Amino acid sequence: MAGEIGLRFVSPIALGFLLNLAIEASRLFIPLLTKDLGGTDFDVGLVGAASGLAYFAAAFIFGRLVDLRGRLRFVRLGLALSALTFLSQLLARDVVSLLLVRTLVGFALGITTGALLVFAYENRGGIGKFSSSGAMGWIAGSLAAAFFKEYHLLFGLSFLAAAIAFLISLRLEEFKPVRVTTAPGYLPVIWRNRAVYWPFFLRHVGASAVWIIFPLFLRELGADKFWIGLVGTANYAGQVVLMVLAERFAGPRLFRLGLFLSGIVFLLYPVLGRFYQVFPVQLLLSGAWSALYIGALVLLLRSGEERGTAAGILVANINLCAALGPFLGGLLADWWGYHAPMYAAAILSFLGLLWAPRRVVQAS
Repeated sequence: MAGEIGLRFVSPIALGFLLNLAIEASRLFIPLLTKDLGGTDFDVGLVGAASGLAYFAAAFIFGRLVDLRGRLRFVRLGLALSALTFLSQLLARDVVSLLLVRTLVGFALGITTGALLVFAYENRGGIGKFSSSGAMGWIAGSLAAAFFKEYHLLFGLSFLAAAIAFLISLRLEEFKPVRVTTAPGYLPVIWRNRAVYWPFFLRHVGASAVWIIFPLFLRELGADKFWIGLVGTANYAGQVVLMVLAERFAGPRLFRLGLFLSGIVFLLYPVLGRFYQVFPVQLLLSGAWSALYIGALVLLLRSGEERGTAAGILVANINLCAALGPFLGGLLADWWGYHAPMYAAAILSFLGLLWAPRRVVQAS
């Protein structure tokens, strides 16, 4: 009995850690790999957009299925496919093949991410610790990128982490399975939570435009692969602590604070002259994202039967941004340089405040 309880306690956190380690170890240097394979700044955006669009489609479709058929089967399916697609990245030999395999990676992750969020929430009762474990995974992935540097080593590590997560998932059971015979339609859930989804979309599409060119921006400031990896680590280190604390204050004010701080961060990036100056800004970024993400999740997951659909839509929202943002970022960078996506992201973050909720959103 004690071992069973311990497994239920630890496993969702372990899955979050391993999955995010796998994602970050592969993701961080994809813009650099695209350039190394002969791609342009526009191609960098295109590869990121293809992955994000596939992620969006899978999260949107499977979020509703999670409500109808249970959480854990989609956690397992997504983890198994993620392991295989991470391994397939070793086959990329040009921009076209890289675009294809990153599309497959995005689709696999879209299956599992929303299901895992709801599974962790229902089996552990708190989203802050689970999200914090994900940030720890991002730290591990960033450090791996900083020290390993070689693409094939990082892709192999992503495969191994996702495969271990899949094996752990085989031992799990849904502690309090929640399943409905008729899942809610997407449009009613989107409309009821529009004050969360729309500002989140505006902020995150701008952020995604920045992140796709961010390694290139850092390299322009004098950073090598080692320092690019450590810059990501600074952001995630703050999230490990702040995501747990943020859940205690979750609500509309926290969500709005995340939007405001995001706008400040994106205005600070263009004034930096050397890569080491970015580290304190990354700590501010960790506070901005913790407030925004935990604020949104708690507002959306306070309900019962629609959690899979609501979480799936949020994950789809994030990855629609991950599809549109890289295209926007690559285009703006190609036209006006790396500062242009940052100014655009700041404007979009502040615009989100116009629609952000001022009171608790009606439970969905």
